[in-house]
Amino acid sequence: MNPFEKEKAMRLLSTIATSIICFSMLSLQAEAETEISVLYPIPSTFSKLQEEIAGKFMEAHPDIKIKFQAPAENYAQAVQQILRSTLTKDTPDVAYIGLDMLRALVERDLPVDLEPFAEADGGFDKLGYMATVVSLGQMNGTTYALPFAISTPILYVNEDLVTAAGSSMDDFPTTWDGILTLGKKIKALPGAPGGFSFQWDSSGNWLVQALINSQGGHMTSENGCEVLFDSKAGTWAFSMLEKFHAEGMEYLTYKQNRPAFDAGKMGIVAGSTAYVAQADTIIGDKFTFRTMPWPDVAKDGRVPTGGASAVILTRDKKKQQAAWEYLKFATGPVGQTLMVSQTGYGPSNRLPVDEPTMLGNYYEGHPNQLTSVNQMAIAQPWESWAGANGIKIKDVINNKVEGLVSGSLKVSDVFPKLTQEVRGLLPTNCPVGN
Repeated sequence: MNPFEKEKAMRLLSTIATSIICFSMLSLQAEAETEISVLYPIPSTFSKLQEEIAGKFMEAHPDIKIKFQAPAENYAQAVQQILRSTLTKDTPDVAYIGLDMLRALVERDLPVDLEPFAEADGGFDKLGYMATVVSLGQMNGTTYALPFAISTPILYVNEDLVTAAGSSMDDFPTTWDGILTLGKKIKALPGAPGGFSFQWDSSGNWLVQALINSQGGHMTSENGCEVLFDSKAGTWAFSMLEKFHAEGMEYLTYKQNRPAFDAGKMGIVAGSTAYVAQADTIIGDKFTFRTMPWPDVAKDGRVPTGGASAVILTRDKKKQQAAWEYLKFATGPVGQTLMVSQTGYGPSNRLPVDEPTMLGNYYEGHPNQLTSVNQMAIAQPWESWAGANGIKIKDVINNKVEGLVSGSLKVSDVFPKLTQEVRGLLPTNCPVGN
C-alpha cells in the first residue's frame, strides 16, 4: 500500500471510529432520557404557562423530556380523561387536576403517595411548602397532590364605571345587596353597560360553595358523603342566586363575562383570582380596574380554596422519580414565579415569595393580586363529593343553579328535590358523620 492509500485508509478508519463513538453516545443519551407525559386542563389559562415551565425544566434536566397530552377543557374533563385512559392504557404520568377532583382519583387508587419523595429531599417544609398548603393535597392522611395554583373568590370592579355611577371605591359595598344596587346604577349609564355578573358555572359549583361557606355552611361533609347544603347557609346562598336574577344581574357564562369585563362593558364580576394577571394585560390603560374581597362573609364564614394541583400517576419507578423532579420544579421557585405572574393565582411555595428577584417585590407592583392572598386567612378546602357520581353531582347542582340565575326556576322549585336527588347519587355504603 502506497503512502497515499495508507493515509486514505487511516482517514476512513478515523471517520468510522468517530461515527461509532457518536452513535454510541446518542444511544446512551436515548437510553438515559426519560419521557414524562403530562395532562393539564383549561388551555386558555395554562397553555402558555405550561409550555414555558416545561421548557425551563428541560433546560435544567436534559435527561427528562416533557410531552403534553391534548389539554382538557376544564377540571372535570381532565379527570374524566384520566379515567378513560386507564382503559385505553395511555394514562398520563403526571396530571394537573382541580383541588376538588383528588377524591375521584384516590377512590380508584390512581395517584402515587408523595411523602417518600419529599422525605428523601428533606421534607415538604424544607422544600418550601407550608403545612396548610400540603394539606390541600391530602386525603385520608396521605399526601397525593402538590398544589400548583391557589385561588379564592374575589370581585373584579371597573372603577371608571363605579365613579360614573356616582359612587367610589372608598365606599364600595361590602354586601350583595349593596353590589346589586350599584350594579343597577351602572346598568343605567349611557350605553347600558352590564352592571353585575356572577360566574355561576366556573369550575363546577365553586362559587356556589363560596356563597355557602361565607355564611359558615358547607356543601358536603369532609368525606363527601353527606348533603349539607340543605341548611340555613345553603338556603341563603340559593336564595341569593335567585335574587341576583330578580335584581337585574346579567345572565352570562364565565366565558362571556370575562371578555365583557375586559372590554369595559361590565361593571362588577364575581369570579376567581385566577384571571387577574391576564385581565391586567388585556385591559392595559383602557380603564382602571380593581379587585375587591368576597362580600357578605359572616363572623364564622370562610371562602373556598380553588385552583389546580399536580399528581403522579405512573407506576414506573424510574418515571416516578423524574415526575417528582418535574413536580418540584413546577411548584417550586421558578415554576411558581412564572405561574403567579402569568395568571393571578396565589403561589403554593413560600420560597419565591421570600426572594426579591422572584415574587418578593412582585406584589408591590401588582396590588390586584394581593386581594386573594389576603383572604387566605379565612380560606378552607374545596369540597368534593364521594363515589362514582361525584362529578355528575356537580352537573346536577349546576343545572338548578342555571335555572335560578336565568330566572327559569325559584328556590321553591329547587328544594327539597335537589337534596333528594344528590342523596340518591351518593354511595349507599358511604359512612356518614366523618
